[in-house]
Amino acid sequence: MKNKINRPKAIIEITSFRGISSDAIHFYGKLRELIEFESFELKRPITKEELEKFPDRFYCYEEGDMINAFNSWIDVIDTGANVAKEKGIDLNDIAVDGIPNTERLSYYDAIKPLDIRLKCKKCRKVINPGEGVYNTPRGVFCEKCY
Repeated sequence: MKNKINRPKAIIEITSFRGISSDAIHFYGKLRELIEFESFELKRPITKEELEKFPDRFYCYEEGDMINAFNSWIDVIDTGANVAKEKGIDLNDIAVDGIPNTERLSYYDAIKPLDIRLKCKKCRKVINPGEGVYNTPRGVFCEKCY
């Protein structure tokens, strides 16, 4: 059963970027506090492993420097929750937007195991790689439903 949040006090917003040249996928996040109308860019410390694996990308960084690129949307949610706690926001009052192939969820629903595979908006059929798909402003549809 999903927890409904009619009027969240804050929203963790997740966005992503897929780099074409390096085939990198990064997730970014903001915590938007709706009562005070404040927005906080979410950041995390860069690791030694990342510096060694991608020396050209992170040539001007040192271990522990704060960056805004996350390796997964789950990491964005975890960091957003920590910032919310620091700001005194109850996790029951937080919604999460931007998890791939989902709609807005409560914080507690967002941290549960989720099926984020691409699905037809109408029939909910999972769309596998190589299958025909129609990506419209109203959502993604399989060939049969479009």
